[in-house]
Amino acid sequence: METAVMSRSSPNSKIVVGVDDAPENLALLEAAVRAGGFNFIGASSGLECLSLLARIEPRLVLVDIEMPDMNGFEVCRRIRLSPEMRHVPVAFLTARRTAEDVRNGMQVGGNDFIVKPFDVIKLLERIRHWTSRKL
Repeated sequence: METAVMSRSSPNSKIVVGVDDAPENLALLEAAVRAGGFNFIGASSGLECLSLLARIEPRLVLVDIEMPDMNGFEVCRRIRLSPEMRHVPVAFLTARRTAEDVRNGMQVGGNDFIVKPFDVIKLLERIRHWTSRKL
């Protein structure tokens, strides 16, 4: 995954951040996102994601729920608490699919809920939707 240190990027950038602790999931996500014409930066943990967001301003964050250091709900909650990041759309990309999971995701400020395994065409539709909105 890209890990180069960057200055806080323009909100018009086409950067999508993906967060998943499984390297194979990040690789699949990166391939899908790049195939859609977007730049991709992967993070393998919630803490890594938050550190990354302190340096760049993506158009969208795709975050798994189940991760060892900090779950996706907490990542989203912290993004929403940050004045610099709270406007960035967050979509949960997860194998969890219960109504309670969806409700919890929306309660912490999530914008979308995408279930794995994902259909690439549908995923790119959701990415285009969220990245086309004004920040």
